[in-house]
Amino acid sequence: MHNIPSDENCIRKFKPDFNRVVYKTTVDVIGKHISGLLLFKYMPDSSTRIVFSNEMGFGFFDFGFMHDGDFVVYQIIPQMNKKALIKTLRKDFELIMFRNMDSSKYYALADTGNLVYHAFPQSKGINYYITDAQCRQLVKMQRASNKKPVMEAYIESSSPDSSPDSISIRHLNFNFSITLKKISAIAPE
Repeated sequence: MHNIPSDENCIRKFKPDFNRVVYKTTVDVIGKHISGLLLFKYMPDSSTRIVFSNEMGFGFFDFGFMHDGDFVVYQIIPQMNKKALIKTLRKDFELIMFRNMDSSKYYALADTGNLVYHAFPQSKGINYYITDAQCRQLVKMQRASNKKPVMEAYIESSSPDSSPDSISIRHLNFNFSITLKKISAIAPE
């Protein structure tokens, strides 16, 4: 891969709208399976809440992504209250929500297959938003260490101005995947 001139704004048009949307969600992690409903909701204080519960309403976790970049764990079940798991989920959701995109650190790389890797270095690793050469399609997203990809995410949308119809997150270094399929967008209150 080699550096190429590129405008980081080309990928901002792919940023999903997670204003108010509910997803049927399955999580598979190291032989355990959890399913339920995951709600994204934009709050009046400009934060975004992500709440995951089973179909009966039992809450697995409730996370807050603050407008200033802070992250809050409002609630999490004891079985999931592991520092590494919370950190992984935070980074996964930040990637698909297009957070932590520092323009001053942005650069782009091209590969031999006509893909452009729009890179946003993080404190540890790099977030990549991978597009076709003309930046007409978001092919996938990746989180990578300094040596190799550690996670891939795919978003499918029927309309660029709406919330994604489906999201798939797959970790490459251990057996952990999250699949979301949109049930409905919630009308504003």
